[in-house]
Amino acid sequence: MHALPHSYTGQLQDGNALSVSVERGLISQITPIVGDKALPYLLPVLVDLQHNGALGHSFTEADRCGKTGLREVATLLRRHGVGRCLPTLITASADALARSVAGFDAALRDDADLERIYRGLFHEGVYISPQDGWRGVHDLRWVAPPGATALAELDTLSGNRIRIVNVAPEEPGGLDFIRQAVDAGKTVSLGHCNPDAATVHRAADAGASMVTHFGNGAASPLPRFDNPFWAMLNEPRLRLAMIGDGFHLPPDLVGTALRVRDADGCCFVSDAASLSGCPAGRYEDTYADPCVIETDGHLHVADSPMLAGAWFQLDRSVEWLVQTQGHTLHEAWRLCSEVPARILGEELPPVEIGAEASFVLARWDEGLVIEQSVHHGRPYLEAPIRTTDCGLGNRQKEQHT
Repeated sequence: MHALPHSYTGQLQDGNALSVSVERGLISQITPIVGDKALPYLLPVLVDLQHNGALGHSFTEADRCGKTGLREVATLLRRHGVGRCLPTLITASADALARSVAGFDAALRDDADLERIYRGLFHEGVYISPQDGWRGVHDLRWVAPPGATALAELDTLSGNRIRIVNVAPEEPGGLDFIRQAVDAGKTVSLGHCNPDAATVHRAADAGASMVTHFGNGAASPLPRFDNPFWAMLNEPRLRLAMIGDGFHLPPDLVGTALRVRDADGCCFVSDAASLSGCPAGRYEDTYADPCVIETDGHLHVADSPMLAGAWFQLDRSVEWLVQTQGHTLHEAWRLCSEVPARILGEELPPVEIGAEASFVLARWDEGLVIEQSVHHGRPYLEAPIRTTDCGLGNRQKEQHT
């Protein structure tokens, strides 16, 4: 059901102010108005290429989430301005992954609204390094050598929805896997891996084009020079996806990456965990190890500094980039919107008559404030929200403290 006709006012990057009328999910009229610096900016939707779930729902268990869970997460994403998302599959058994991707396919084929936001899948787990540290919190039991046949079989079960696949290129068969996956039309990303520099460059030769959460998924401490991040940073064919929640990366590392790369060489992802948006507290039974959400959004393994994904949604990266890198709101927004959309091969809806009515009205007020988030004509906010307003308000996750 489409929302009733409605109008929204905002200003574009060039300062031109518009009134945008929306009807039946499309932009029906655009009226120039007198500029007003107090108006929020009218921005394209955010695009999150790596999102593991939220509100207790894990995308790796999409069959258990069902459409109800997928809709809850979709609503949370849209409230925070995200209009395109790649649900991410972490390491699990072959049977569990098969059930999950089949569950996704069934849910999306039966629900056009879910298919509008979930634009495919990011297969992060399984083909990663089995080494402690480099594996992160992924379960060692299910780590497997890269296998193009297994990936193709899983992709078929998903309805050919796998868009990005992560691999450790140094593992046996890793480089051949990259070639085969690229030939099958997949974007290949390097992550949770410990290749030497030569292997990083050979992976790019084979067609790898992205780095999964650059700077993370690594052993600690690291050798100063003999680690893969220098080669990844120096390999211009690899786009660097980074997590800008304020916990995963220091500002200087991000600033260096942004200066080394061209305008489209970096993007930001949330890496939101299934506990994202849940209240602060200790959670005993969500992951293999107990995890803790601190009151500032720091999500980590209990009694350990090891991160367990992110609590924030992607709008936090926009805010953090403005705060730490001196970016304008538009510059930061672009790294979380237009650039990841380009990696995904998608054009975002323009502000023009007849276009999909999906856009965000946001402003800066000692932090990012989203005043309204409109997706296919439907407004998702009753009042402005900030990046810390991650819960839906109508669902409480039990805390184990």
